[in-house]
Amino acid sequence: MEELLKQKGFSRILFDTIPQLALVLDPMWRVHALNQAARALGECAVRKIQGERCGDVIGCVHHQDDPRGCGFGPSCITCIAKNIALEAIEGMEARHAKGKLEFQTGRVMPVLASASPFEYKHQKYAVIIIEDISLITELQGLIPICASCKKIRDDNGYWNRVENYIEEHSEAEFTHDICPECSKELYSKMQERSNNRNKKMSI
Repeated sequence: MEELLKQKGFSRILFDTIPQLALVLDPMWRVHALNQAARALGECAVRKIQGERCGDVIGCVHHQDDPRGCGFGPSCITCIAKNIALEAIEGMEARHAKGKLEFQTGRVMPVLASASPFEYKHQKYAVIIIEDISLITELQGLIPICASCKKIRDDNGYWNRVENYIEEHSEAEFTHDICPECSKELYSKMQERSNNRNKKMSI
């Protein structure tokens, strides 16, 4: 694996140009490579990484919760990086999952992780790409909505139109249309006139 990673060919350039944190892990979640974005993240160690476990390299806050190190503490049971790598390697197919990473710096980062397995010299590995989704806002929990006009009350107590609230609290944008029921209700008089006109013309 080392000679493969030392090559400065297209695959290494491609790996380093991925804008998200990217790692190559083995079945014991040891890191064999990380890309430039991972190094630039700030939480990642820039020292020699060969043989170090994922939490040690990326600076996970839980990497020393157990004397045996990364992967053995109580929080490691739900670790998105470790679990998605193992699932991909064991199933030999790509995996995707949402979760969070907690760094020693105090930063908690919601992430979308993807892992793809591969083999090199009879050894299995997984390439993991971890994307920071903190800028993608999700609507969660109970949202107070008026039973009559359908406006939504925000955290400051103001009532907003549904469109405004969703556009401010998510990445969604609205386009308007009219459903058949509302069209019938709103334009019934216009439809009656049109029907009467058509009747007169057919006589």
